[in-house]
Amino acid sequence: MDASIIIIGSGYSAAAALVHLAYAGLPLHQVLVIGPGELGAGQAYGCTAESYRLNVRADLQRLWPDQPEHFANWATAHIQDPDAHTPAGSFYRRCDFARYMTAQLARIPNAKALRQIDVWATRVTVEDDDWLVTCDDGAQYRAERLVLATGNPDPQWPAGIKPGRAPSLVRTPWRGDWAAQVNPAAHVCVVGAGLSAMDTLDALWMQQHQGPISLLAPHGLLPPGQADWVPEPPYAWPTGLRGSGFLRETRQYLGGGSWHERDCQQRFEALRVNINLPWQAMPTKDRVQLQRRLSWLWSLIRFRASPQTVAATKAMQTSGQLKIINTQLHGLAQVETGQWLARLSDGRDLPCHIVVNCTGMGRDKLIDTMIAAGQVAPIGATRQPWVTSELRVVASDGQPYDTLFCIGPTTGLALGDVLGATSIARQTAQLAQTLVKSIPFQRLR
Repeated sequence: MDASIIIIGSGYSAAAALVHLAYAGLPLHQVLVIGPGELGAGQAYGCTAESYRLNVRADLQRLWPDQPEHFANWATAHIQDPDAHTPAGSFYRRCDFARYMTAQLARIPNAKALRQIDVWATRVTVEDDDWLVTCDDGAQYRAERLVLATGNPDPQWPAGIKPGRAPSLVRTPWRGDWAAQVNPAAHVCVVGAGLSAMDTLDALWMQQHQGPISLLAPHGLLPPGQADWVPEPPYAWPTGLRGSGFLRETRQYLGGGSWHERDCQQRFEALRVNINLPWQAMPTKDRVQLQRRLSWLWSLIRFRASPQTVAATKAMQTSGQLKIINTQLHGLAQVETGQWLARLSDGRDLPCHIVVNCTGMGRDKLIDTMIAAGQVAPIGATRQPWVTSELRVVASDGQPYDTLFCIGPTTGLALGDVLGATSIARQTAQLAQTLVKSIPFQRLR
């Protein structure tokens, strides 16, 4: 036996799980982490671009759900970043939160016993009631319990586009290292209109980019900026809602004000506090339909941009450098000059030099494989896994596993609004209590 628990993943979800397990009393020698890269950084915080900032203020970026000032106090003591502070709060760099996670991992009891295998897990099987994890280097590892903490998979080009590989095609922009390689005069096409697109615009602004920027926004909208909102009493959701009732309650409570206003954000945040209970109680069909039809609007209101990023975007719009085009990308073709033609849904071709894919996370290959193998039940016709409120993965026969768990963004369709550091931290604290109660402290065989 290689471990009592294997955690698959090496980003924030995996690191938070490890921290909460350690402080709940589980000896680290009983845990094995499988995943490449710096533990705790992942896609969200493993950034090289200093322009990439957290999209929430410091007191809302929590590894410890009951200690709202923990990261903020650490940042005050360890970070020199005067540009972080705004009237809406302090918005530190993503890479600095990765530093914070490294510091928290170093402080856990017996941190030197931490074991991480720097490879990708590619397949999971059951053998003699244990979980057997096969990795991309051919090695296999065995454990009694398995936690899927695979995080945000790399984006894929939309609409089945397969343009190949080229330096002028940025398929995964999340690290930010691509920005320094862009010709200052190049015409940049940004595909997508969420927070990744806002980060991309800010990175170009920080590089003092001079060329034109075309942003393809399917609904013609960009995320609003964070306001200096304060918590108000959580909304009391009624029980027994169907999809239409869920939508009606949301609209009525938010009212008709501008989503850019402070009051709107306060109401929205109050709405979110207890939102997972009515979401989980809805029929599967309703959840899938709501996600398919309205997830874009929810995401725009939910994931607000830092004031610094909003300021850079507005400056480029005002100067005419940035043009937002209400359309989608339907194809890419390279011409003899080396430029790209972005084929738009309105029938036009947009010539450009650089294409940056900001369409969001792609498919989780490992979970896809487990669903295809009949190990995991999908939610309806989606490729998202069924996960119970106890974070147990549901098998294809409809019964939850006793020893297979899932945390992080992958659980969103099953459990509701779980994206963001604080929501994931709550999951990992809950999971730690469940696992510690079920595992005897013993020397591994």
